[in-house]
Amino acid sequence: MSFTHVRRGAVPVVAAAAVAAGSLLMASPASAAPTSIEFQGACQARAILTQHMSQPLGMTIDAPGSVKVGEQFSYRLQPTVSSLPDKESIATTTDIQRLKIDWELPENTEFVGATVVAGTGKGLTGVTPSVIRVNDAGEPDAAGTILRLSGDNETVGNGPKSSLNTPGGIAVEKTKTDMDGNPTADGSTKFQLPAVEVTVKAVAEGVVTPKVRVAGEAANYNSEKNYDTFLARAFALGSNQNAPTFCTPKDGTRPANDVPVNAGGRALATIQVGAGGPVDPGPDPEPGTGSGSVDLGSVGSIFGS
Repeated sequence: MSFTHVRRGAVPVVAAAAVAAGSLLMASPASAAPTSIEFQGACQARAILTQHMSQPLGMTIDAPGSVKVGEQFSYRLQPTVSSLPDKESIATTTDIQRLKIDWELPENTEFVGATVVAGTGKGLTGVTPSVIRVNDAGEPDAAGTILRLSGDNETVGNGPKSSLNTPGGIAVEKTKTDMDGNPTADGSTKFQLPAVEVTVKAVAEGVVTPKVRVAGEAANYNSEKNYDTFLARAFALGSNQNAPTFCTPKDGTRPANDVPVNAGGRALATIQVGAGGPVDPGPDPEPGTGSGSVDLGSVGSIFGS
């Protein structure tokens, strides 16, 4: 079974999120327009009949064009709109479970915080989306190099709460409606994962380049460390079927490990970092406010399928 990713034009990122608070020193970086990067994902669905697919994927980023050394700034990431088809081959789809997206924390930055932007996800059920910082094993880790969008870190792999065949995490139930709640002509169900706003501080002159997770094994085909993973479910051959799915930003089907990533695995944006200078501290913080936070969720997609 294959859950087709639906691409639309550049998706404007909406709804402000309070990532920084209290005594954070915020400047006004030179802004750039939101950009939607469309690319192919090599995806494997581990179903009764293993499927190897090339699926259209996409990611929108809203980031400043330039900042200064020592400046704190935010950028926003969001997967583009996706679709759960009514039928695929001999299967009638039922739902998607355990949706997860991973991004790398960019080099040349000091992490400050990250949060899910309220009101930007649509068509989702299950566990409320949260963003946490994890290590290479997918474990919550305050020093981890990966930001993970998931539902309580319930995934199909690469984490302490993973499962290949049980419901959990962020889910999509079949409604056969579009993003506005209207019936779709083909019976597909449209949905979109929420945006994540990331706040960092620029460390040195050079560049900051946000990316999806492609370091190490994450770039390999059919790896549980792939940036985009989920559990597709359907009824076929007289019984309920599970198809844990793993997608990497590479062209073709069944690409070898030495095949380079495509545009989806390279820099989603290039933020220039210039020499430091005075930073406007803004208004004095209210008494008792903190210094920012990261939503760690309950610490103890496709996107194509």
